[in-house]
Amino acid sequence: MRDLFPKFIIETDDELGNCIIISKCTFHKDLATDKDKVKGGGFFNYNSKNNTFTFSGESHDFGRASLEDIQKAVDEDKVFTNPYLTRSIAKKHKFFYNNGVETFELN
Repeated sequence: MRDLFPKFIIETDDELGNCIIISKCTFHKDLATDKDKVKGGGFFNYNSKNNTFTFSGESHDFGRASLEDIQKAVDEDKVFTNPYLTRSIAKKHKFFYNNGVETFELN
């Protein structure tokens, strides 16, 4: 049995542009629909009490996602929980990014 961890990637979709895909998985590459279009990734923490997601860290498969790419995907309502890129959750939650030193609010 494989261990699952809360991970995310930034993948460029031909029609939508930069999208965040989040899910629990073993490897970041498990989230990708096209590994050549992934710009980076990391981990997320979900706080159900505050309805917030905090992104941090980096992907061993794809490297660190840039704060700018994460911010743009959140701003453009392109945060998905599946690789089919349906039903964005960006407007239903608060998002933050922690770079290891400080935490930035994204919306």
